[in-house]
Amino acid sequence: MTEETILRDLNPYQREAVTHYEGPLLIIAGAGSGKTRTITHRIAYLMAHYQVPPQQILGVTFTNKAAEEMKRRVEGLVGTSRTPWIKTFHSTAAAILREQIHHLGGNYNRNFTILDENDTRAAIVQTIKELGYSDEGISPDFVATVIDRAKDELIGPEEFASRRLGTFDSSLLEPLDRIYKHYQRRLEVSNALDFADLLRLTVRLFQERLDILNCYRDRFRFIVIDEYQDTNYAQYILSRLLAEKHENICVVGDDDQSIFGWRGADPTNIFKFEHDFPTCKVVQLKSNYRSTARILRAASAVIQNNQLRKPKELIAVRPEGERLYLYPARDEHDEADFVARQIWELQHSRDVPLNHIAVLYRVNTLSRVLEEALMRWSIPYEIVRGLKFYERAEIKDLLAYLRFLSNPHDDLSLVRILNKPRRGIGEKTVATLQLQARSHRCSLWEAIERVGENEALGNGARKRLQEFADLIKSLQEYARTRSPSELANELLRQTGYLTELQADGVDSEERLGNIREFIGYLREFEQRGGLREFLEEVTLMAEADTYSGEQERVALMTLHSAKGLEFDYVFLVGMEENLLPHARSIKEGTIEEERRLCYVGLTRAKERVYLSFTAQRALYGSVLFNAPSRFIWELPKDDLEAPYPWELET
Repeated sequence: MTEETILRDLNPYQREAVTHYEGPLLIIAGAGSGKTRTITHRIAYLMAHYQVPPQQILGVTFTNKAAEEMKRRVEGLVGTSRTPWIKTFHSTAAAILREQIHHLGGNYNRNFTILDENDTRAAIVQTIKELGYSDEGISPDFVATVIDRAKDELIGPEEFASRRLGTFDSSLLEPLDRIYKHYQRRLEVSNALDFADLLRLTVRLFQERLDILNCYRDRFRFIVIDEYQDTNYAQYILSRLLAEKHENICVVGDDDQSIFGWRGADPTNIFKFEHDFPTCKVVQLKSNYRSTARILRAASAVIQNNQLRKPKELIAVRPEGERLYLYPARDEHDEADFVARQIWELQHSRDVPLNHIAVLYRVNTLSRVLEEALMRWSIPYEIVRGLKFYERAEIKDLLAYLRFLSNPHDDLSLVRILNKPRRGIGEKTVATLQLQARSHRCSLWEAIERVGENEALGNGARKRLQEFADLIKSLQEYARTRSPSELANELLRQTGYLTELQADGVDSEERLGNIREFIGYLREFEQRGGLREFLEEVTLMAEADTYSGEQERVALMTLHSAKGLEFDYVFLVGMEENLLPHARSIKEGTIEEERRLCYVGLTRAKERVYLSFTAQRALYGSVLFNAPSRFIWELPKDDLEAPYPWELET
């Protein structure tokens, strides 16, 4: 495709951003302003007009789904399958570490396992137990949050005690320090990394090895980073390290849509960009193509009450449209019935496809009553909430086998599969093995390989462990020459997993169907990569990656999950104080992020927004009498419609 074709149909602001060549570039991209279009056309223009080789361009975004969409669009624009690196931050870091992690020393090698959130929590639970602490005294979820935040701030286990992070009680500092150190040693012995390690260790690698950093700086002469307002400290430092030599870095974002502060995102990173790169060019995308003028005006009126934001102008391209509909409900049942009734009307009176409708809420617990109402009205729906398929026991078992075969030092996966299917290896045997592994500072698999030397185990246990070791070695040999899907089928056969599953009887047909689905997807994935790439993609998958919007069902999701999506009609329920804004944000003084959440919810809609609040709500075992959300009072009264007179007082 020619340069003229790439620039065709771009507005003046988009064209200015796309045609910029060398030097830092900041693109302020408001909601619905054609951000992805601008990014992909910029990458294509660099390749077509400036003849930049694709391998010298790095594109970074926040979900696999967004990365794949960007790749597809770039391929369509340049007419070639030779596209740049376009990945998420974590996938980019993982790819770099696959090539270079051995330079960090220790037990790390390129076959490392990436732990998902459940695996991370399991490792922390085991660490707490081994150190003699109780779950009641120190919550594993609290520990996981503290360690994750420390790593996001690039604080390793050795610096943790001296660089105390957070506001927790000082009496917890010593146990948290011990747990962090022990947990990290466990990961290193297992050749495993959690999510935050991917970024922390990549930054550490670059800081310790300037030669390796310069290699990647020269490889990626042009960098494009999407959703820059959602970067945390580690991502910010990683971006700067890669860009400091050539300074051909383009960041795209909107501080008004920064909604992930609870996981370390810092909206001020987008403000600091002009300070970090004083010669940067700033382009604002001013045209909103998504929402009607009324929706955009309402959203703008709300967000203008935030103090921490860059002033910006966003102009609606579309006509006025319908007023926002505000429904004051008696209680949560009245609210849910209102939502279901309106959806039924949209479907049957306006022929609106159900997958063009979304119901958004601040907390997941609001979905229960909504589900009941939708079922009563026979309206199909889909809850977008995490990786349910990959959290099923049989899929977790199969993934654990594949992860262990890919990385024999992965103790967590090994513990999961040692007695699945049942082979007489009980908890006492596992505890004895773990004790030996700790005393020899080796992995559990290495302890099993030396099981003949372990006098603490009886003859029966040693025999069963030896049989397991022989099975694994047979599968490892099989894996050398076979595809991942063939390996999955073979391990199911050799282990007898399917036989035991069928014998259990309970939900066996459904579970067998899940396994067939898993192997089918694995076979399909083989056209793009091998086992290691598959395991990495599954682990790094985000909630947004699981929603396709293809099935004709109403989408129910949190406001956080809705980021990056769009629908014709959006219902914002639970618009009450202590729900939106959340009670925690009111207590902690983080109202501005809650207002950004409201702004994100409003700007998901193309045609119309429905808002609702209740006079009373049964929630968490109590009846709540919350006031209407302060954000309702910030909406323009002329753009609101209600079923009966409801005076908005200022």
